[in-house]
Amino acid sequence: MSAALPSPFLSQLRLLQLADSAFPTGAYAFSDGLETLTQRGAVRTADDLTAFLSGQLRHGFGLQDVPACALAWSLSPQELPELDDLLDNLKLVRGPREASLRVGANLRKAALHLWPADLQDLPATRHHATVFGALARCLGAAQEQAVCAYVSAWLLGRVTSATRLMKLGGLDAQRCAARCEDKAQWAVAQALQATLDDFGGFSTLLDIGAQEQASLEQRLFQS
Repeated sequence: MSAALPSPFLSQLRLLQLADSAFPTGAYAFSDGLETLTQRGAVRTADDLTAFLSGQLRHGFGLQDVPACALAWSLSPQELPELDDLLDNLKLVRGPREASLRVGANLRKAALHLWPADLQDLPATRHHATVFGALARCLGAAQEQAVCAYVSAWLLGRVTSATRLMKLGGLDAQRCAARCEDKAQWAVAQALQATLDDFGGFSTLLDIGAQEQASLEQRLFQS
């Protein structure tokens, strides 16, 4: 028998915990190609970072991982393997693909350790986005709340990475995130209406950066 859903307040608290950068997923170790772009001068200023984040929300992350999170919340367990397979195919570069799988596995493991009674019916998912969406549903969070938390975690994670890679203070980095609010809202709205036929994304510069990151002479991030 399924466990009773947590109260709305408890669900929101747990959702915020899942999205927190301190949650032990290892996501902080991956820059998704941003390290290459900063070292090679493609992203040098706050305006560059804002453009990078906006572009990913509109053409890359926002068209792949965000709808995957939304669909992982809404699809049946039988449909979820197809969703993960789709992400496998769309993530062309090995580094980001393996990072997504590793962070997803860590997220799942940590959540099961913390809330085993409430996650008895957690379906099998593999990528970070799909694990997050499935976890949020099992923990009683609304779909819109889950997708917003997922986008926020990605956006703030990228600006935090930028403070380690660039001459950029914390407040300036947060301002870059704030300037992307319209793109973040757009990505969430699109994801909530998405189907398996709506996935796409075109972020060639980031794919190249992610592919070349392993050849950098000095690296702070794994990928």
